[in-house]
This record gives sequence, structure tokens and C-alpha cells, in this order.
Amino acid sequence: MLAKKAAKSKETMVVLLEPVKGVGKKGEVVSVKPAYAQNVLLVKGQAKMATPEILKEIEAADAAATAAAAAAKQGAKDLAAKLDAAFGEEGVYIKKKVGPSGDIFGSVSGSDVAEAIEERLGVAVDKKTVSVPSITSVGSVVASLALHKEVSVSLKLTVVAASL
Repeated sequence: MLAKKAAKSKETMVVLLEPVKGVGKKGEVVSVKPAYAQNVLLVKGQAKMATPEILKEIEAADAAATAAAAAAKQGAKDLAAKLDAAFGEEGVYIKKKVGPSGDIFGSVSGSDVAEAIEERLGVAVDKKTVSVPSITSVGSVVASLALHKEVSVSLKLTVVAASL
């Protein structure tokens, strides 16, 4: 469709190798005047001619990226289901040293939650994806895990006193 449009308006199709202000982003196929393509974009190395082979490569790369994104999202959904099945209403228990007034020593971090999940499920979760609210004493809070940009899980987190 783009090739037909370019043929009618006597424009040249190019693939941008870097972002060009007022033209497009890197990797886009754009249609420009032949003189602009030849004298500016191609000379500066900002673009290359859009041949049928290059267009097929771009389509294949887009299809592969779409498939990879779908697989990543599905993997996140599967992990969310696994977490829900394993922890459910019970949640995760974190043992911490506690003072006489019930205050914990130190803090509960995302790495503590990630370690507890890995210990129980055997599944590695990146500690950077875990968001834990500030907790200073024994009790329960809700932690959030961002498994994918579209998939997140809320997990009950209970801090208990570690037995010495």
C-alpha cells in the first residue's frame, strides 16, 4: 500500500536508520521526495532505500517482536496464576527480628519478598518488580508485583517475629 502511494505521488520510499526531525522515527518506512532522499537522507546515512527485501525483513522483525511480546505477557499471566494458586489468601510470611514493642529491626524489602517466593515456588522473581509499602512492625500489608507492563499481582505480606 505504501509503495502504491509513493508511485502515485512520485515520492521515494526509505527506511530511516535514525530519527529524523519532521520525517519519522528510527525503523519507520517513510515516503519522501526523491531529491530529499538522494541529497540528504542517503548521503548522511540517515536512511536506506526501501527495497522489497528490506520491507520483508521489517515485516518479519515486527512479527517476531509481536510474538515475543505476546509470549512475555502470557508468561507473566502464567506466573500470576501460579502465585495466586501458591499463596492465595494466605500470602507470604517474612520472618524478622522484633523488639519488645513489636517493632522490627531493619525493613522489609522487595528482595525479601522475592527470596520468599523463590524459596516456596522455586521461581525467580526480580526484586525490582516488587513494591512493598513501608512496614515498621509485625503485621500484614499488601505488596504489589509488576510482572509485565500489563500484568500485576497483589500479594498479602505478613511480617512475623523470627524465633531465636
